[in-house]
Amino acid sequence: MAMTLGRLIGDRVVAKIGRGPVVAIGGLLAAGGIALATLVSIRVVALLGYALVGVGCSNIVPVLFTAVGRQRTMPQAVAVPAITTLGYAGILTGPAGIGFIAQHSNLSVAFLFVAMLMVAVAVSSGFLRTLDN
Repeated sequence: MAMTLGRLIGDRVVAKIGRGPVVAIGGLLAAGGIALATLVSIRVVALLGYALVGVGCSNIVPVLFTAVGRQRTMPQAVAVPAITTLGYAGILTGPAGIGFIAQHSNLSVAFLFVAMLMVAVAVSSGFLRTLDN
């Protein structure tokens, strides 16, 4: 529900604050939500954490697909399949990576690693600055 809500209002938010800030704030919300759901054992708080993940992640991929459409480094006929392939690779390798980390430590550590990756997404939003001009 949180991701659906985020997607429904996402275009207006992007128009108001820009693509880079949407990715930065979204990455930080998702990281905080993952950390909250992982570290707090109260169900209502964990659900709030998952809601933050949904809202935070809801517009990252649409913004990145827009960036691929606006970039001039590669032809769109090459860039769109490339980013789609990267997305599918993440979908396929992400769960295995989480499982690998969890097997060598525990599931909390694996989820906190994912939270750190979401912080990296937020930091990388600076590369989108040129799209808001």
